[in-house]
Amino acid sequence: MRWNTTSSFAIEVQFEDIDGGGVVHHPNYLRYLERGRCQAMREIGVPFEKCLKDGIAFVVAEVNSKYLMPLQFGQRICVLTRLVAMRKSSLKVFQKIVAAGSIDPEDINSADFFKLDKNTFFISQLRLVAVELASGRPISVPQDLRVAGNCPSEAEFVSNPAWTNVRLQGFTSDSQ
Repeated sequence: MRWNTTSSFAIEVQFEDIDGGGVVHHPNYLRYLERGRCQAMREIGVPFEKCLKDGIAFVVAEVNSKYLMPLQFGQRICVLTRLVAMRKSSLKVFQKIVAAGSIDPEDINSADFFKLDKNTFFISQLRLVAVELASGRPISVPQDLRVAGNCPSEAEFVSNPAWTNVRLQGFTSDSQ
């Protein structure tokens, strides 16, 4: 995940993803998000497979999500992923699921990323914590990930405290 840059991962809703009502079963939205985060890590050259090999995992410590519209079989969607805040051992990631083709590649990295429209199906904020696999204890986010993700320096973090606010925010009615 590159700092303040949006990664896009395209998916087509499969038959196995839907429930008896013909819409995507709710836990599958979180699976889509996980695939989007994996893709974002691959794009910066630090895939989760490398992290696991190095004895590091990123566990989901908190999730705040909002379903806006149901997804149905055969729909083409994009999972958009953006790293928005970081502390010593945790990351705050904002993700949304939108209709494929509804996003302008020119605008994907702008502030408009956070605006919702009629093509947004699902939004989520997550706090991920870096942990050492052997002990299960939190550790510092690896330096290679910070560098590959083009994260701000410590001095830049100090000058912009919002970048270190990994607390999840509630979604308001103007989020819709």
